[in-house]
Amino acid sequence: MIARRVVGSVAIAILLGLVAGDARAGCTTGADATAVRRSLARQVRCNDKKFRQGPGATCLLSDAPACAGTLVTDAVALGYGPNNPPAAAVDMRALRAQLGCQKRIGAAISAYVGVKLGGLVRGLDPATVDARARRMLDRLPTQCLVTVAEDAATEIPAPAVGRQCAAAAPMAGSTVDGPALRDCLHTLLQVWVDRWGPNPQPLRPNILFILSDDQRWDTTDGKHGLSGADVMARTRAELADQGVEFNEAFMTTPLCCPSRSSILSGQFAHRTGVYKNGGNNGGADDFDDTSTLAIWLQNAGYRTSLIGKYLNGYNALWNTNQGQPPYVPPGWSEWHGMKNVAYYNYRIVEPDGAGGYVENFYGNAPADYSTDVLREKAKTFIANAVAAGEPFFLYLAFKAPHLPQTAAPRHDGLFQSIPPWRPPSYNEPDVSDKPTWMQNLPPQDSTDLDQIRIDQLEMLQAVDEAIGGSTTYGITGIMEHLRNLGVADNTIVVYFSDNGWLWGEHRLRAKNQPYEESIRAPMFVRYPPLAPLPRKEGCFALNIDLASTFAELAGAGVPIFQDGRSLVRVIDGTQPAGTWRTDFLAEAWPGSHPWATVREAQWKYTEIALTPGDPNTLFDRELYDLISDPYEESNVASDPANATRVATMAARLRQLRQNWPVDADPNGPDPEEDE
Repeated sequence: MIARRVVGSVAIAILLGLVAGDARAGCTTGADATAVRRSLARQVRCNDKKFRQGPGATCLLSDAPACAGTLVTDAVALGYGPNNPPAAAVDMRALRAQLGCQKRIGAAISAYVGVKLGGLVRGLDPATVDARARRMLDRLPTQCLVTVAEDAATEIPAPAVGRQCAAAAPMAGSTVDGPALRDCLHTLLQVWVDRWGPNPQPLRPNILFILSDDQRWDTTDGKHGLSGADVMARTRAELADQGVEFNEAFMTTPLCCPSRSSILSGQFAHRTGVYKNGGNNGGADDFDDTSTLAIWLQNAGYRTSLIGKYLNGYNALWNTNQGQPPYVPPGWSEWHGMKNVAYYNYRIVEPDGAGGYVENFYGNAPADYSTDVLREKAKTFIANAVAAGEPFFLYLAFKAPHLPQTAAPRHDGLFQSIPPWRPPSYNEPDVSDKPTWMQNLPPQDSTDLDQIRIDQLEMLQAVDEAIGGSTTYGITGIMEHLRNLGVADNTIVVYFSDNGWLWGEHRLRAKNQPYEESIRAPMFVRYPPLAPLPRKEGCFALNIDLASTFAELAGAGVPIFQDGRSLVRVIDGTQPAGTWRTDFLAEAWPGSHPWATVREAQWKYTEIALTPGDPNTLFDRELYDLISDPYEESNVASDPANATRVATMAARLRQLRQNWPVDADPNGPDPEEDE
């Protein structure tokens, strides 16, 4: 202990501290081997002087003014304290031996880095350069390397390497593994050379995608909280206030399974063939899982995981009673898919610890609340991926706030006294201008809908805590977890919902309708390298854009049949003016009235098929001016003054929905609420 941290701080903090995900810009410019050697020499001299001065002296990292800071104080490094005076605490022979090790390590590292960088600059054979560099480490006595290994296990911001070093470091009474320790130091230095050498390889971002279920876009803006409070304050603080809030984010099909299929494939529902939750043309069985975002990222070297809800009907893909093993779609390095999606009494297909998968049952104890269980599984996956030094893609899909109404016990009743939700379109008095199928709808039961709204907001509180934590309940949120692991600023975090929800607007409840409450999504993106300052973004962002966005950030190839576009330039604010989409297609096949919409910034035009077996012939039409009529109360499609606009938008809609499918079973089951 006498000098471990001294050596660790010099040999590791100087070089390997630069590997950290939050390393300050400008700390190192790369490829200057002479500067590296000089810096190391300064540190050796500094520590030499520090030993002579005694307790209280500090050593500064002086590569650049921006990086100057105290590395370690003698009082901490040498274990001095009020009851532990230097004379009694310090073994001078051990100090001299450790100082000798420190100098040898500094010289070896300097020589190693010089050989590696010099070889890279001159374009020499990498294998030859690697062998020469490793010989620099072979000169080190094994005992000197022990100190580096022990410190690495706890201090290095490249945890996989730290674990490698810890495994090689000797335990009490064990034999020192010299070759393993040298491998450890070689790996550490290679990480540094790769990141800061003449051809730096930027750290590929981790990707955390958080998906809620049936969450309206406006449940994060403060309108629905108790006394005006924001019901997702932690999420806003962690994501919206530190990144980009998309005010115009949408689902192209506002229903669970079609929307999720579009997210994973980057395609419209009429291309995936999944446009219902089940039955014909719906559910996991109809989704082609052989080319998905998970596969593209896994092929690019990412550790991938789905935790939570996959697709409706996943539980029917195998028959456990017939001895079939659980089905895990391709592309996922680790799978924690919910077989039946519920808050309590559910099964998760997850690793069995022996290379296979097993169904584990979770009961009805408070600790089994699925939002909390998925949160902890997500934190474990992230920690393991970071420890292994692998970039990760985590698809974290909560059930909340999907019905049934089941808040976590700690949140039950939290919003019971909030005022009722009564927008102008609530139980719309006159629906004579609405599509034919809606004109005879009775008003919704306000008591029932008010309670659904309260419960959904309460269910979102556990999601909010999963992201931002809770000191009240001792919950470490995922964002704090990322910070603790040192990877928060190298992780792009995207929050989204699969579809919205109607709370009585236009006499409707649930989803799968063309109105704003159904098709709009909350969307936050936090990734400081692209968006260091918070801002609101008005560009249209769609669920079909997410696959291309994540693939570009990961450096992964994507198939040419993408309908979405990468949002990277929108996120970083460099998308050239006039080059982004000005409209988009939304579509759905709810029972006997499939519809398709073209949405512009001001105008929305919808066609609702009156003949579902042949949806391209006869339509009801809706046209809304979203500037003057944001609640879509006045359908102006039949106004002669809008005839030209209707014709133009109808032509555009036909263009967008080329090869629009015919529902093979228009009167068949449409299980919107099965999971």
